[in-house]
Amino acid sequence: MKQKRQLSRLLIHMLLGLSLAGCTVQGNHKVEMTSTAYYPDWLAQAPFAPDFEVLDTQSSLGPYAAESKTIDLKDLIKMHGHPCDGLITAACALRLGLSRLYPHGPIDRTDTACITNNSPCYGDVAAYLTGGRIRFGTQKIDPSMQNEFILYRLSTNRVVKVSLRKGVFPPQVAELEKKLKSGEFTIEEMQQCQQLQWEYAKGLLSTPLEQSFVVADLEGFVWVPDPYVHTGTRGDIINKNRRP
Repeated sequence: MKQKRQLSRLLIHMLLGLSLAGCTVQGNHKVEMTSTAYYPDWLAQAPFAPDFEVLDTQSSLGPYAAESKTIDLKDLIKMHGHPCDGLITAACALRLGLSRLYPHGPIDRTDTACITNNSPCYGDVAAYLTGGRIRFGTQKIDPSMQNEFILYRLSTNRVVKVSLRKGVFPPQVAELEKKLKSGEFTIEEMQQCQQLQWEYAKGLLSTPLEQSFVVADLEGFVWVPDPYVHTGTRGDIINKNRRP
């Protein structure tokens, strides 16, 4: 009888161990999307897909890095979470605007600020490419802005505004997006909206960016950070000009 009890307890422990092991394996199992799932071939091969050479500091309290790095649409998609027409619009607009601010070198992400509307796509892309942060007073949100971006280079006080040209964004897409945001729509309308958004995005990346956007200098612009209770100093750039 005693041996049977011991055997039963042993079996229970074995089964419990196998169960926990199974949970552990399942919990640690990683399924990674193939790049084509979020970075389709048409996007990777688009003739006017923008990329960006950026400069940062080399550590949390260190000087400027010795080398710049390159950011492309694939990097932006990973940061933002998905490819979309808003991400592509923002990337194209910022390519032109940042080229105006930095005509002779990499984009200094310690020296650039941005203003967009409250679109998650526009705000994410602008913050990532400029280094702007609301909590450091270098990113602003203006809900009145439409398909527009304001970029500010702190060291030179130069400001540019990039705007999507009138007629480039399809009215039908705007109507469908409004309907989807209202919550009253059909699955067919959602699918139609997505398809039209992709057609618009493909069009942007198939023509020179200057044909879709206007870039203008803003004279007399004064940068005033948005009020934020926890605004602080950006610590990872305070020693950027110190060299050993």
